Amino acid sequence: MPAITLPEGILKERCDKVLSQLLLLPRAHIRTIYEAHPFECNGKKIHLHDRVSTGDAVTFEIVDRPLKKTPKCNSPLDIIFEDDDIIIIHKPAGITVHPAPGLQEKTLIEYICKYCIRLKEVERSGIVHRLDKDTTGVMVFAKSNHAFWHLSNAFANHSIDKRYTCIVQGNPPLNTGKIEIPIARQTNDKFKMIACLSGKYAKTTWIVHERFQNFAWLDVKIYTGRTHQIRVHMNHIGHPIAGDILYGYKGDNIFPRVMLHAEMISFIHPQTEKQLTFTAPLPQDFSEVLDSLRSIKI
Repeated sequence: MPAITLPEGILKERCDKVLSQLLLLPRAHIRTIYEAHPFECNGKKIHLHDRVSTGDAVTFEIVDRPLKKTPKCNSPLDIIFEDDDIIIIHKPAGITVHPAPGLQEKTLIEYICKYCIRLKEVERSGIVHRLDKDTTGVMVFAKSNHAFWHLSNAFANHSIDKRYTCIVQGNPPLNTGKIEIPIARQTNDKFKMIACLSGKYAKTTWIVHERFQNFAWLDVKIYTGRTHQIRVHMNHIGHPIAGDILYGYKGDNIFPRVMLHAEMISFIHPQTEKQLTFTAPLPQDFSEVLDSLRSIKI
C-alpha cells in the first residue's frame, strides 16, 4: 500500500482533513476510500477522526476503477509527452485549471477531458497539482487512479523536483537566496495567501539569471507546494513578480500577465519507476518581455 509521510506543519490534526489537503481530494472521497480499505498510521489501524502529526506514516489502499479506452478528439492542448499512465502538457496563460462559481470560459479540465475521455474516470480528473491562471509551463495529469495516487503521494512528500522562472520587480542585492517562511490563507480574503508564522511551512530558493534596470530574471525552485507560494515569497522579500498586482507589483501596466513560468518538472514514473524530466520552453510573451527589458540600458 502507498504511504505518505506527513510533512512539516501538521500538529494533531484529523486524519481525513490532512489527507484531503495533501491529496487534493474532498473528504467524502477520503471516506469512500477508507470504507473500502481502512488506513494505517505507523503500522496501526487508524480512524478518520484520529489525530496525526508531522512525521507520521499514513498508508492506504489504491482503489482503481477499470478505464475504458476511447478515441481522442481534436484539442488545442500542447502535449509534451503521453503514455498509458500520464499526460504532460505545456499550459498556456489565461486559462483556469478547473471550474469555479461564476466562471464562464472553458477550463483546462474541459479541454483535457475532451482530449482524453478516460480522465473522467480518474480521481479529480487526473489533476495532481495546479498552476495559476496566468502561469505557463509544465503540468502533469494522471490517466489512471494508480498513477494519480502515486503522483499525489510524491507531491505530498515533496519528492518531485519543480523549477520555475520569473521576472521580479527590483534587483535583489545577492545573486542567490532562500526563503523559509510559512504561508496561510488570509482570513479576510479567501483568494489571497499571506506569509505568516502561523501558516504551513514553505521553502523557496532562487538564483538571479539576468539583471535589468529595475527588474531581474530569476530561476526558482520550490521545495513545498503551497498555494501561490512563489508569488507570496517574492513579495515577502520585496521583489514581487512583474505584473502581479495581487501580490505587491507596483508600476506601469506594461506586462501581459504575471510573469511566472513552470519550466521543468522531474519525478519517478508511476509504472516504470524511471526518473523522468520534462521541460517547457519560454512562451513568446515571456521572451518578448525579456527582449524589451534588455533594450533598456542599466
